[in-house]
Amino acid sequence: MYILILLSNFINGEENKYQQAEIRARLAQAKSIREVLVILKSSNNKDLQSILTPDALKKEQEAIQTAAQQLKTDTRLTIEPRNGGCEPRVICEEVPIDRKVSHNAISYPQCLEIHRCGGCCQEVQFSCVSTRQVPVTFSPLLLISLDDTSQYEVNRPLTLMNHTQCECKCSKKEDECSREGKILDSVLCQCVQPRCQPECLISSTCSTVPGNSIPRCTCRRRIQGQANNYCSNPNQRPDYMCRRCETFYG
Repeated sequence: MYILILLSNFINGEENKYQQAEIRARLAQAKSIREVLVILKSSNNKDLQSILTPDALKKEQEAIQTAAQQLKTDTRLTIEPRNGGCEPRVICEEVPIDRKVSHNAISYPQCLEIHRCGGCCQEVQFSCVSTRQVPVTFSPLLLISLDDTSQYEVNRPLTLMNHTQCECKCSKKEDECSREGKILDSVLCQCVQPRCQPECLISSTCSTVPGNSIPRCTCRRRIQGQANNYCSNPNQRPDYMCRRCETFYG
């Protein structure tokens, strides 16, 4: 009974980790307090019909505004915060000039406005990256001589990639986890301990092995009759003493 309770708690804990990861990801994309409330309420298992009505949401928003006003310590105007989530944002990119050809010249315009992905993701191990981009060509561009401002030339068009769609993606790589004998959980963006089938006995540890995508039960030393510290047959596992491989029958 005690083992069943522990197993149930473990499973519930694993489910909670993924639920929390999903909530974090959704909150990172929320644009307003109202959207935040919808996410929080919809992630709860209570009666959604009563707590997601427009009147209920409006009432809770007003309560938040009232609480915020009470926390103010001065009379300065406040601005409702906008979540700095992952999305295309305008940046300025300098127009390149070949200084070997035009050492005392300036381009017009000097900088161009272009969209690049930026903003916060749900956790630090995620990065805001472009999932779609389109080329944008700028023309005409002028190259103006500062030695003689009556002299200028029309520069060739400049094409830059404009980010139009962004997404928070896991910045960890599978190789990083493999070096630790672990696998990458792309939802949590963490290196996690793999699970072996059959399950490992107390003398061995489940980990990834070179050249094999399926994790194996590994020992600290080479197993007798095997080329490595794990069983080459996927239906076998090291025995309790890590001395030999035994067939697992379920």
